[in-house]
Amino acid sequence: MMQSFFSRLLWAFILLVFQGLVFNHIHFFGYATPVIYVYILCLQPLNTSRWAWLLWGFAVGLGSDFFSETPGLGAASMTLTALCAPQLLRLFTPKDCLEDMVPGYRTLGGWKYIGYVTLLVLLQEASVMMLEVFSFFSALDMLYTYLGSSALSIVLILALERMRGNK
Repeated sequence: MMQSFFSRLLWAFILLVFQGLVFNHIHFFGYATPVIYVYILCLQPLNTSRWAWLLWGFAVGLGSDFFSETPGLGAASMTLTALCAPQLLRLFTPKDCLEDMVPGYRTLGGWKYIGYVTLLVLLQEASVMMLEVFSFFSALDMLYTYLGSSALSIVLILALERMRGNK
């Protein structure tokens, strides 16, 4: 239990450092900025308590706010994503799975894991867009940013999972 906690803590630190130092400075075509710290929610076991999901989401979001200089935006969006993540995970897990199962390509299967990651990223990006823009004045630009950032984030998270799974 403690080993998995410290492993996730190390992952959170690494993801936040890479997000702050590398990925926040990537803007494909002026729209798409990848957000990889959502991956920490993908590493939570099925039996994680509700308060732990929320605490992880808030802490990682607060860390992203620190690196991105966006006070409260990351914390709010990651807390909302963490609130919905257990239900989204249960949509993709079989009824007879182990309670301590950690989602991944091997445990959920390829398409189910891709669906889970996609829903998490889309939810997180949608909440960021709504909180950041807070108007539909430039709806087309917001849509480009939402779709571009989501697609890029999903691809990077799936690549991270593939590398992590090939130990």
